[in-house]
Amino acid sequence: MTARSQLSLWFGGVTLAAGMAHAAVAADTVAAAPSVAPNADQIKRGEYLAKAADCIACHTVDKAKPFAGGYPLATPFGTIYGPNITADKETGIGNWSDEDFIRALHNGVDDEGQNLYPAFPYTSFTKLSRDDVLAIKAYLFSLPAISQKTPENKLPFPLNQRWILSGWKLFNFTPGEWKADPAKSAEWNRGMYLVEGLAHCQECHTPRNVTMGVDGKRAFGGAQLGGWTAFNITPDPVSGVGGWKDEELLQYLKTGLVPGKASAAGGMAEAIEHSLQYLSDDDLKSIVTYVRSVPAINDAADKKPRYAWGQPADDDADLRGVAAVSVSSNAASGAELFSGNCASCHSASGSGVVGGYYPSLFSNSVVGARDPGNLLMVILHGVQRRGAKEDTFMPGFADHLNDGQIAMLANYIVKQYGHADTPPVTPEQVKVQRQGGPVSPLITLLPLGLAAAALIVVFILFSLFRRGGRRRPK
Repeated sequence: MTARSQLSLWFGGVTLAAGMAHAAVAADTVAAAPSVAPNADQIKRGEYLAKAADCIACHTVDKAKPFAGGYPLATPFGTIYGPNITADKETGIGNWSDEDFIRALHNGVDDEGQNLYPAFPYTSFTKLSRDDVLAIKAYLFSLPAISQKTPENKLPFPLNQRWILSGWKLFNFTPGEWKADPAKSAEWNRGMYLVEGLAHCQECHTPRNVTMGVDGKRAFGGAQLGGWTAFNITPDPVSGVGGWKDEELLQYLKTGLVPGKASAAGGMAEAIEHSLQYLSDDDLKSIVTYVRSVPAINDAADKKPRYAWGQPADDDADLRGVAAVSVSSNAASGAELFSGNCASCHSASGSGVVGGYYPSLFSNSVVGARDPGNLLMVILHGVQRRGAKEDTFMPGFADHLNDGQIAMLANYIVKQYGHADTPPVTPEQVKVQRQGGPVSPLITLLPLGLAAAALIVVFILFSLFRRGGRRRPK
């Protein structure tokens, strides 16, 4: 039940040690309560809540089989597959009781008592009210049960041992339903419930701490996600969205497009397509109200907003009469690559088209970012975003251009339309983005962490053994 572009696996060696010590003494429990048969109103509300939570994104690999699972979530440590959450009793959750479902969302524990991987954002869903959780379950159980077995996760030992997540929870998980702040407005409280809970915005837009939990000190300050950057959405006027009007933020959440500011791609496009565009105007306004209130986070390296960079180009006029510039193998410069691959949609000047269906490349939040990662991902994989009124499509060039050509094209786009301080893009950097983005530094630290954890566990076991020996009667 999370955005498709979800996160890497959140634990390290210190977490393993804590899990070993904690798993033997801790258990998640939920007080039992009698089940109540769902009604039409509860099911309808559950459908809305499931869309707000973007459940379909991670639990659907075949559109003809919604919520039947199987979607691969790539992490630096391996692949986790979104499970079948239809009411099928063999391969889904048809045998789950209300309490089982509540425990999963509130405590991150399945019906057999096993920890769930935090790629499922129970750290946010724990804030949901019991009624909302049961409404989501009622909706899922109202749909056709689909038999589809979820593939086994592909994680190496010991990361495939779920009990070690007990340690991760010690550092990064505080269970408990959200409580309204009586000093705040109803709109602000609703926005907090959506942003911090149901829509789980922090899972993508907040950077991670050393144990790979969300870093509350930099909430919504932007984070890296599998080759993409989820940008800073705090109210800072330069680094964040403080320079956006409320109407522009609402339009972006609803459509993914604000001419002169941004056009959503990647995970954000998916969140809008599957989730945000279906929210009521009141709920979208509440989200904007809450996001406006969080502490602003500024990056001193940002000199002006990402959408404030760039200007029109006139290079195309110099290329007229040059033969076969549309054939990439004949292109000798970034300008020629742009003319042959980009100008037909974004115009020769880079100004896009009226209405922004093909957005301007200057005054563009992706092109104007200091980190060119998102620009490279768009060039490689394109844009697909289905809206209520129109679909947005840009083809990817991963199969058409090689790493050197994409680097050449990206450097031209950045130099003409983008951030002045963006370092030159190299073919090696394109190769990394093509493979899904930079590898998490935790991978290099994990062996050391596991070794340290092993020593800690040996020390704990040795201490327990000695203590037991002292208590043994002579």
